[in-house]
Amino acid sequence: MNKIYTISTLLAVILAIISPFVPIPYSAALLMILGGFGAINNPPDLRLRIYAATVILILGGKSLTNIPMVGDPLAAIFVGVALALTGASIVGVSIGIYQVLRNNLAK
Repeated sequence: MNKIYTISTLLAVILAIISPFVPIPYSAALLMILGGFGAINNPPDLRLRIYAATVILILGGKSLTNIPMVGDPLAAIFVGVALALTGASIVGVSIGIYQVLRNNLAK
């Protein structure tokens, strides 16, 4: 099952790289779903790094447009990666809430 999560994350990164150059219907939704599915088995310390990377890419991804000639495609790629990480963050937060509730209700 771990390989499926890894393949999902790999597909999300590939889609983030390809989608600025090839029109793919519902690519944003696919990025979030693939990123979320890839994050199902992540440990808590990795979830924290994903949250930080998500914030950094969301806030800084658009600033890459300032680079001449390659800025726009780079920004689009990193915004796509940010979408995948947003899906992973949403799943990570949901799993964290579930674990806290399960532990507190079991007492």
